Amino acid sequence: MKMGRLEKLFVNRPSRSQRVTEHAEKLLRLGGFAPAQSYLDFGCGNGAAAIHAASKHGLDATGIDVDPEQIESARAMSKETTTASFLTVRGTKLPFGGNKVDFVATFKVTHHIPHSHEALLHMARVLWPNGYLIYTDFALPGWVASVGKRMVKSMGLPTDDELDRFGRENHLVATDRAQRFYRYEVVWQKRPK
Repeated sequence: MKMGRLEKLFVNRPSRSQRVTEHAEKLLRLGGFAPAQSYLDFGCGNGAAAIHAASKHGLDATGIDVDPEQIESARAMSKETTTASFLTVRGTKLPFGGNKVDFVATFKVTHHIPHSHEALLHMARVLWPNGYLIYTDFALPGWVASVGKRMVKSMGLPTDDELDRFGRENHLVATDRAQRFYRYEVVWQKRPK
């Protein structure tokens, strides 16, 4: 689901882009990283985090987003400063083979995807064994998610329990996890099967 104009104005503000970039770097450091490792920014928006990862840390960064306007904005921002690449892609149709990416990061994106579980499966699929999936988004109590899913079919509204189960079922071990009021944040490491 693409964002509306008002939401784009909010998320593309320079101050918010800076906060997202700083937060992404903090969580990347929890997994440890080295130059030339691959980084996939899932739902990259204007590309700020991917551009930072490529230009400051030498990561092979790719940003994807369903919105062509956001991808054009990311390409324009990165034109002179980085080798980060940006693609217009649906989150449930990742065009990458399995076991290809060292880091996948998604920041408050999956609630925009009606089939967010399917998108998460694709994120886990593309990770190398021992790679990291960095996830931050809303997570609701079960009864709120149940009501929300019936009322707003265009959104993915996972619960804490669903996200925990997803991790276990996909050989993802939480190396860092923070849970706050309606927010779920985790750095998962993919274990070899």
